[in-house]
Amino acid sequence: MIRATPGEWLLEVDAPASLPALVLFPHAGAGAAAYWRPALSLRDLVRPLIVRLPGRESRSAEPCFTDVRPLVRALAPVLRPRLGSTYTLYGHSMGALIAFETARLLSLGYSMHPHKLIVSAMEAPQDNPTGHERHRLTDQALWQLVSAMGGVPPEIAADQSMRQMLLPTLRADFELTDTYTFRAMPLLSCPISAYAGEADPELSADAMIGWGANTQGPSEHTVMPGGHFFNLDSQSGFIDALRKQITGQGGSWVLSATHPDGGGK
Repeated sequence: MIRATPGEWLLEVDAPASLPALVLFPHAGAGAAAYWRPALSLRDLVRPLIVRLPGRESRSAEPCFTDVRPLVRALAPVLRPRLGSTYTLYGHSMGALIAFETARLLSLGYSMHPHKLIVSAMEAPQDNPTGHERHRLTDQALWQLVSAMGGVPPEIAADQSMRQMLLPTLRADFELTDTYTFRAMPLLSCPISAYAGEADPELSADAMIGWGANTQGPSEHTVMPGGHFFNLDSQSGFIDALRKQITGQGGSWVLSATHPDGGGK
């Protein structure tokens, strides 16, 4: 069973209260429902909490955030009482940036340090391009971009009414990532695991190597089969990789280089 939490910020999958929490941050344009199947498949190991952002699903009437920091400041008070003593954050694409800034706020603002930060399909925050203007594309060009990335099923891509409904949210989410500016802060202490798709048309696998510069702990960089949305592809093996991360069996960890300014550049 999945239930909404107060304020509708989270969808919480029923799981034993004694299990550690796993917070899932969806990609641009996605609602929490896109991640409920992966969440259900992990509930024997964790208590999945799927973030539901304004501007989608039951929150479609609410304005979307276009700046990650006010978003995280609004989300953190809802998350804090549900995290328990041990929690992991996982974010894909735009969700990776939100997960990273959430980890920073919880760690530095509340001394609630994640057990692990897992990210996929997004440049390291200090390497995020500053010249992106995707949110300024015409409706047609933006829709073509998202469709080419594999983020819209063909039956939805061909539906004009669905396109008009989804475009404002997609545009706002792209503005959030396009205008993101990295700020130097103290490094995280948790391990960071970064996953890239080997055939991702938007992101080279090497673009994720820099994630490790944001922690004093170990880091790893793994390339998975698939495109930009390999994380939702049952054939990619990503859910098995997540299970290994949760149980402590995943990856070849390396000690990250320490950057006093809190990032690689």
